Amino acid sequence: MSGDRLLEDNVEQILQKNINIQEPTKEQLLQRIQELEQQLQGNAPDKSPSELIQIFIWELLGTGVFSYGIVVSKGNDLILSLYLFAAIFLVGRFTGGHVNPAVSMSFYSSNEISAFTMRIYWAAQISGAILGALTAFIIVGRVTSPFIPNQSIQWIVADFGGELLGTFVFCLFIHIQVHKETQLTDNNLLGIGMIATGLYFGRNLTVHSGGCLNPAMGVGLQIFQALQDNQWDRLSNLWIFIFAPLSGASLATEFYRQVYCALLPKKH
Repeated sequence: MSGDRLLEDNVEQILQKNINIQEPTKEQLLQRIQELEQQLQGNAPDKSPSELIQIFIWELLGTGVFSYGIVVSKGNDLILSLYLFAAIFLVGRFTGGHVNPAVSMSFYSSNEISAFTMRIYWAAQISGAILGALTAFIIVGRVTSPFIPNQSIQWIVADFGGELLGTFVFCLFIHIQVHKETQLTDNNLLGIGMIATGLYFGRNLTVHSGGCLNPAMGVGLQIFQALQDNQWDRLSNLWIFIFAPLSGASLATEFYRQVYCALLPKKH
């Protein structure tokens, strides 16, 4: 009997140890509860401090590469798209390769990143645009930027609509490719190529406004050129390069979720 009792005691001790090992801490439970509450409210949880630092550094570098490419491409759609390909390839594994506040806005609209995380993306992207402009200024000697002059209300509306529609097309390409249920290919390089192709087609809808489709480039490059040439009046219509792409990105998110996904059979 003593041997049986000893065996039972050992089994109880082993089970108790396993229970203790698997039992979550109070902090882990609170964190899990907070995550569940955010999911129920439709809000994405904030990234950890280390993740946010990583996002800021890599988005700054990636947007800097793209900003430099915009300047040296001199408006050539193919070269500009290749620079976008390079930027996403460089930082995509670390940040998702947004390099555009409108893209970050689109993922915020779909509850894939939090509002605070989106602001970190924005800060990095605007800083990267200015860094890329400075690099181009040092190497090339001059920075040029997209520009919408003062003009009739009809052209203002047309340019706003063009930037909105172009960003809509670009962000729709992104959503289709990055989500498993609708992606056109699981090959990383081909996927990035399709996103760059989306930018190419989007820019062709915005010939008159210069095809910015990127608030960071609109702000960073225009401010840099205004400083360079002492022409602050060129910023009078900067708001178009900010609000039109952000509006187009949000509309692309809703169209993708409410229309595209509803009509297209999902992949399993």
